[in-house]
Amino acid sequence: MSQYTWLLDNGHGGMVDGKYTTAPNKMYVHPWGPLYEGVFNRNVVNALAVMLSDADIDYNVLVPEDEDVSLKTRVRRANDLYKDDKSCIFVSIHGNAFNGNAHGFEIFTSVGQTRSDDIAEIFAEQVEKEFPNRTMRWDLTDGDKDKEANFYVLKNTNMPAILTENFFFDNEEDALLMNSPEGVERIAKAHFEAIKQIETDGKTY
Repeated sequence: MSQYTWLLDNGHGGMVDGKYTTAPNKMYVHPWGPLYEGVFNRNVVNALAVMLSDADIDYNVLVPEDEDVSLKTRVRRANDLYKDDKSCIFVSIHGNAFNGNAHGFEIFTSVGQTRSDDIAEIFAEQVEKEFPNRTMRWDLTDGDKDKEANFYVLKNTNMPAILTENFFFDNEEDALLMNSPEGVERIAKAHFEAIKQIETDGKTY
């Protein structure tokens, strides 16, 4: 039995009326075809879930359906699970987009010093280890790597919570990584290694 229950939020995006969402902030069309954030998020979470299952680490996929669900619904599901299990940690997995030129990895926590900061630091270190030649977009102004933001899922969840932005799907170099089975597996592996470290280092988060 694992020390924590990991609540895996496969970001926003998904199916709406049987079709993938095509909002500009959730997909981008490259010369080789479109990359949908909702599909990418689900691919990473699904790969991560397999790794956690194999390691007997407890987890819950918050959005098992193909359809997108609201941020409010995601938070409600997480908080409902936390009511009965105070060991929950929330991990929201996303792909990023900006102007087609930005690239790299980011990790977010809510504003202020919280338990989430130490968790985010471990995730940041494991992603950096897995992708030593990729850009890491850290905010080191307060001594650690995470960025702080009032994202709805971070400020309204009752448990420690982080949000990862796993490269930019509107940047072709990043998108090729995100669209490949190997890239998805490596991104999931970096998350898994962070979770495994937290599960085994003996500290309380």
